[in-house]
Amino acid sequence: MKQNKYKPRFSSVFASQLTDFLEFKHSLGYKYESEARVLQRIDKFFSSENIETLELPEDTVLKWTIKNNYESPKTHFTRISILRQFIIYLNERGFSIALPTQTRRYKLSKSFTPYIFTHVQILRLIENADKMTRPKRQSNMNVIFPAFLRLLYCCGLRVSEASALRIEDFNIACGTVTIRESKNDNTRIIPMSDSLNNYMLDYFQVMHTKSGSNDLVFPNPSEEQYSKATFYEYFRKILWQSGISHGGRGKGPRLHDLRHTFAVHSLKNWILEDLDTYTLLPILSAYLGHKNIYATEKYLRLTSEMYPNILEKVKINCGEIIPEVISYETY
Repeated sequence: MKQNKYKPRFSSVFASQLTDFLEFKHSLGYKYESEARVLQRIDKFFSSENIETLELPEDTVLKWTIKNNYESPKTHFTRISILRQFIIYLNERGFSIALPTQTRRYKLSKSFTPYIFTHVQILRLIENADKMTRPKRQSNMNVIFPAFLRLLYCCGLRVSEASALRIEDFNIACGTVTIRESKNDNTRIIPMSDSLNNYMLDYFQVMHTKSGSNDLVFPNPSEEQYSKATFYEYFRKILWQSGISHGGRGKGPRLHDLRHTFAVHSLKNWILEDLDTYTLLPILSAYLGHKNIYATEKYLRLTSEMYPNILEKVKINCGEIIPEVISYETY
């Protein structure tokens, strides 16, 4: 079954134009899922600024471009870019609105190396997540976040993949979860371990006794997806409680590093078990939803660098195919 696209609910004076713009992007073949969420934020921003006519004052546009303290350069760039696209769309249809100045395109440093958690650190993160108390605001994050964290690490999911999951995507009887229309338009079915499958069964019995099959697995109080920023906020708290220092914005550890850790730990286990690692790489590549095996191969170099004691086994199993570690941001 095809996953329903995210459908924002616009309510500002520009609601009709935002809806038309989104439909226009879809008609061109763009998925425009994460962008639709930014459009939802733009709509709420217009309302908060009390925009009552189909005009956008220059100071309002400028206010949108101000970088928030919690934003990465990439998020900031994307947020401005989407407003610019919307304004260009409006101006081509008779409006006259000044374009905001775009920031320099964000590029990840080629020297960037993901943070790989140790097994002890993973256990500590999960233990502290399990100890979370319910937030004062109307939220079930104390139940949601421990399950969310387990899925990221145990299944190597991207944050966007986990947050978009719906109840129908889980087949508890078979112990599988379906990731629909993810990056690279990839849909895949991946197995869960018995322990994770049992954990998710318990989670559903607590969170979703009255939910429908199309309901989100991790809904916010409005029954919509939590933002990445919200999950990241709780992740930072758990890091601190676990005694794991954070290097600051852009330096990690990041939630996405749990996906990298899953890949490295999987490769490490295969190598120590003397399994044919290179033969198994296509399986790991499909599991992670990579476009091709070359993205997965890069984890071999990272694994050998993280665990020098198994370097010789890596060479025996994989010969000289170990590539240089360049950038893991998009994997």
